[in-house]
Amino acid sequence: MSTKGSRDYRPRIHFTPPSMWTNDPNGMVYVNGIYHLFYQHYPKAPNWGPMCWGHAVSRDLIHWEHKPIALYPDELGVIFSGSCAYDRENTSGYGTKECPPIVAVYTNHGRHGLEQQSIAYSTDGVHFEKSYQNPVIPNPGISDFRDPKVFYNPVRKCWGLVLAAKDRVYFYASENLKEWEKTGEFGPKGNQASGIWECPDLFQVEAEDGKRLWVLIVSMTTTTEDGRCRTQYFIGDFDGDRFILQQEEDRPLWIDFGFDNYAGVTFQNLDEPLFMGWAMNWGYANETPTGEYCGQMTLARRLRVVKTDHGYRLAAGFAGNGLTGVSGRPADGQQWIYTDTFGMKVSGTKKITLANALGQKLVIQVTEDEIFVDRTIAGEREFHEQYQMPEYSSVRVPRYRRDGEMELIFDVSVLEILADDGLIPITMAVYPEAPYDRVLLEGSGDVQIFEIQS
Repeated sequence: MSTKGSRDYRPRIHFTPPSMWTNDPNGMVYVNGIYHLFYQHYPKAPNWGPMCWGHAVSRDLIHWEHKPIALYPDELGVIFSGSCAYDRENTSGYGTKECPPIVAVYTNHGRHGLEQQSIAYSTDGVHFEKSYQNPVIPNPGISDFRDPKVFYNPVRKCWGLVLAAKDRVYFYASENLKEWEKTGEFGPKGNQASGIWECPDLFQVEAEDGKRLWVLIVSMTTTTEDGRCRTQYFIGDFDGDRFILQQEEDRPLWIDFGFDNYAGVTFQNLDEPLFMGWAMNWGYANETPTGEYCGQMTLARRLRVVKTDHGYRLAAGFAGNGLTGVSGRPADGQQWIYTDTFGMKVSGTKKITLANALGQKLVIQVTEDEIFVDRTIAGEREFHEQYQMPEYSSVRVPRYRRDGEMELIFDVSVLEILADDGLIPITMAVYPEAPYDRVLLEGSGDVQIFEIQS
C-alpha cells in the first residue's frame, strides 16, 4: 500500500486521481473541445484493487476537472482497460445524429480470470449505460484477453478494434460498435521482446517525408530484455484486416526509455496522435510514498514519425497550454529555483544536476553519444527494494541526433525528458524529501529555464 512520505509529492500539472489509486489511462476521447480521460481507479485505497473507470475532463490537458466514476464492477466482473469512440454518425443507435453518443468498449475481468469485452454508452459524456448485449466479444478460451482499443478503419470504412491476446493482438471490424468480426492477428512473429501483451493501440500517421504509416503500440508487464514493464511500438501498414510489419528490427522500439511510462495509448477523434501513459512502474507502484493518492499520468505528447539513419522512429513533443513555444531565461553555472514545477530547453552537451538542501541530486547528462539520467540519490528510495536496485536507478540511451535539442519538465516528483528532438523520451518518478531549489549546469551547451504556471 502507498505510504505517506516526508512531504506532499502530488504533481501540479500531471493528472492525479482525487485520492486513492490509478493506473492505466482508458477511454481517452476528444469531443467538442473537451478532452475526456477515463482511467483505472480503485476508490477505496491507495493501492490496486477491484477496478472502476474514473473520469476527468480538460480543455487544455493541464487542468483537469474530476467527474463521477463512470463504470463500476458488475456481474460480469471488474472493469479493466478499454477505450471510447465518439460515434458521430450514431452507427450504434445509442444516440442521435444531433446528439451522438460516446461508446465505451472495455474488458470485464470476471471470476477465475475470465476476460471478455463489453460496451456502455453515454449521451451526456458523464453518465454511462451498459448494454444488455454484454459481452459483445466473448472469451475464445484463453487467458489474457483484454484492453480493446477502438479506431476508425479507413480501408473497410467501418469501426476497427485491436485487442491484446496473450503474446499477440487480434483485429476486429464492426459497422455499429456492437457486433464484431475478427479479421486478423499480429504477433508473436516480429516481436523482439517476448512477454504478455496488453493495452494495444493502432493509429495512422504521416511521416515527415510524407509517407503514410501505421503504428502499433503494445505494453508488456514483464519483458525478457530487462524484466521491466515497458511499452513497445511497431511501424508498418494496415490492410483493413491486420497489421503488416514493414520495418525489420533486431531490437525492440520503445515508446519511452525511462522506468515510469506504461500502458499509454492515444486519444480517439483527433487528426493527429496524442498520447498519454501511466507515469509509474508495476514493480513498485503499490508502495510509493505518496500517501492519500497513488499514481499519475504522463503529460500529453503529440507523436510524429521521422526518418533517421536507423529507419523510421516515433518522436514526441509536449502538448498542453503553457508547455509549447515557451521562452525562458538563459542559465549557466548554479541557478536557484523557486518553484516545484519548471522546464528547461537544452542544446549542445551539458550536465544538469537538480539538488536540494539535503544533498539529494537528480543528474541528467547530455554527451555527444548518449543521454544519461541517474536517480540513485535523488530522494526517498527505501519504500521498495526494487526501486533501489541499480537497474532501476539510472539509464543510458544512445543518441539519434548529436545536434538534437532536449526539453525537460520537472513537476514535484515526475521528470519527463524529450531528448534529440523528441526521439528519446525518458520518464522517471523521483521523491526528493525537500524540493529541488538549485540547478548546477556544467558543459558547453546552452540552457534556458522556464517556470510553468499550474
